[in-house]
Amino acid sequence: MKVFVVSMRGLHWLTTVVVLSGLLLLSFSCEQKGPRSARSVGVTSEILVVTQNKEQWKGIAGEAIRAYFGQSQYGLPQEEPIYNIANIELENMSDMFQKHRNILLVEMGSKQEKPIVETRADLWAKPQRVVKIRAANPDQWVQTFDEHKESIRLLYDRTERERLMNIFRPTAKTDVAEALFRHLGVSMIIPEGFFVAKTENDFMWIRRETPENSQGIIVYRIPYRDTLQLTDNRLTYTRDSIVSRHIPGPSPGSFMTTDKEFVPPMSQRINYFVEDFAIENRGMWKLIGDFMAGPYLSYTVIDQSKGHLITVEGYVYAPNKDKRDLLRQLEAVLFSLNLNP
Repeated sequence: MKVFVVSMRGLHWLTTVVVLSGLLLLSFSCEQKGPRSARSVGVTSEILVVTQNKEQWKGIAGEAIRAYFGQSQYGLPQEEPIYNIANIELENMSDMFQKHRNILLVEMGSKQEKPIVETRADLWAKPQRVVKIRAANPDQWVQTFDEHKESIRLLYDRTERERLMNIFRPTAKTDVAEALFRHLGVSMIIPEGFFVAKTENDFMWIRRETPENSQGIIVYRIPYRDTLQLTDNRLTYTRDSIVSRHIPGPSPGSFMTTDKEFVPPMSQRINYFVEDFAIENRGMWKLIGDFMAGPYLSYTVIDQSKGHLITVEGYVYAPNKDKRDLLRQLEAVLFSLNLNP
């Protein structure tokens, strides 16, 4: 307990004043990683929030944290939060809790003149992301959190992907990865259990089947002409034209398409993928001619050197089961895309 408080005060943190915004808020290049090598703990998609007292958790700071990280992940057929949230008080921060993968520290005090956001990677364990927000009072703390919550979430997302890659990489299916490279000239880390289900011109379908669920990876390319191909309608049209031809359902004549009514596809530009930018698309797939459906996630990038649009997609089928973490596994795989292996 007291040891933790002393160590917190003595840490050399990367400090960023809150006038900054966006992903530049928390710089990776300047961080100093300590010699800690313990493996981080915690279930998938969980954040440990450490407050100085229970009142902070019950008050507006805790409400802001729960409202943001507890909001429903878009693109799922049932409600699941972006992150599960656990809370402890600072005095209970034992060595076990210090090894949690994602930690958010809440600190308030009247002597804090300006709000500050601080972050460290792999502080007590690896992979790990620790974020601390310091402010003078609850109102100032919430304002600071609201200004930077999306950037903070991106850091936690990155740590989740890193953990999954640490699991997948040692037993990755090199034969599947080699087939992907031979056929489409790109590479990804393909976890154990996946196999090539279909290969045709400019298209590959990779699957993993268990008694409980199915996970699929789809990779395809089309000629790149202009940025109009990256609009929501064109991305959906392209997806439907490809999966309807290549992804059949179990019933005769059934095939995959994109749900446009129950959970319409939603796209956004992101600037932290393999190239300068990518278009992330989340939504639901369904079968025409059958009663199967589930979430999907895709990233479309421009391969300027070859004149192609490359799309990598992951989809999940898990009837009556939670799907968020299965989709997060595929997200980690998609982020391993390399256009120039």
